[in-house]
Amino acid sequence: MIEVKVGNSAKISVTRQKEELLLNDQLFHGEIIKINESLYKIFKGNAIYRVEVVERAGKDIKLKVNDVLLDVSVTDHIDQVLDKLGMNVAASTVVKDVKAPMPGSILNIIVSEGDEVSLGDQLLVLEAMKMENVIKSPGEGKVNKIHISEKENVEKNQVLISFE
Repeated sequence: MIEVKVGNSAKISVTRQKEELLLNDQLFHGEIIKINESLYKIFKGNAIYRVEVVERAGKDIKLKVNDVLLDVSVTDHIDQVLDKLGMNVAASTVVKDVKAPMPGSILNIIVSEGDEVSLGDQLLVLEAMKMENVIKSPGEGKVNKIHISEKENVEKNQVLISFE
């Protein structure tokens, strides 16, 4: 089962049982036709809905339904269990600082101040013990300040990059 939330509305549970689609445990009486990877037509009763996937960012989706833009978020069973345990991953993806994981020398700074970064984006290259280590973003944010420069030696836990 997945849960879908449109804007600030209540969540809708979506379950597939064999060939049937259940919305909040009620059988969906309609037809969904996939036109291409980002366009669908939904027939329900006498209504026809044109649904276009405008943007996907993880489990957040922007849909255009009959020319009306909607923000939709989707959670699966694992997200729901983590949320009940108080371990919501989305709450921990905001980055404040990136610190040096070990002493070393800065070989290359990949980002600039003002850049928007996402989880896993490469930020810089740190040489330590004759190995090049790519330091990646632990979450999402905007680069506020770069505290180091290339060829600079850094200590463990020294702040390298701050985010807004």
